[in-house]
Amino acid sequence: MSVFDTLGDVYQRSATELPFREHLERYSMHRVVGDVTGLEVLDLGCGSGLYARRYAEAGAASVAGVDISEGMLATARAESSAGPATVEYFLRDAAHPAAAADPLLDSRFDLVTAVYVLCYATTPTELAGFFATARQALRDPGGRIVAMTLNPDYGLGRDYFAHYGFTITQDTDGEGAPVTMSGAMPNGAQFSVTAHWWSRQAYEIAARASGFVNMRWTVPTVSAAGVAEYGEDYWAACRAAPHALILEGEADAD
Repeated sequence: MSVFDTLGDVYQRSATELPFREHLERYSMHRVVGDVTGLEVLDLGCGSGLYARRYAEAGAASVAGVDISEGMLATARAESSAGPATVEYFLRDAAHPAAAADPLLDSRFDLVTAVYVLCYATTPTELAGFFATARQALRDPGGRIVAMTLNPDYGLGRDYFAHYGFTITQDTDGEGAPVTMSGAMPNGAQFSVTAHWWSRQAYEIAARASGFVNMRWTVPTVSAAGVAEYGEDYWAACRAAPHALILEGEADAD
């Protein structure tokens, strides 16, 4: 059983009820991912399937999502069945890729995305495992990974991001240090999960070891719609020290 099994509905609702998810997270991922028309896309750690459905709606040739949580996948399948988007969902532990080939996923995709997934690696081996799963899924050299993950330089302090509906607490330093992210929805529903802090160097070492090159980081930006609706001052804290960054790279030749 995964700690995320009971969070599918909360995670799905947060996409519309917490402004940073739409106007910072989704907007920035869309800018980096670009046009997915005709691409085959895998969303690693797809959760409730929010991004997977959006890729399908945007014209991707095919979309799949994998997650370790049966509860999250149940939410994803229910949400997909209620709309026009067609997405395949698979139960997989992406941090621990199997030694045997996976004919349903290996060498099938042009693009792999991962939103708040890499930071749940508890060890360097698991961090490399996420990247290895992504590399195995990509069809050709040059295929991309685009991942949003915890910013190694986020604003420390329990209440730094409380303005946006969540807090981040980190009591120890060093690679793999636990980071508790807690929050509450406008209706009072609460969530709390534990991720792990990794340096930029740790991410890049794991990526290169798994066959990725040309790694680069992008600072998320706020959409014009978000600024218009909430004002410049609302976004000041996340602009000064964003809680997440986007890491992108290409698959090297085998």
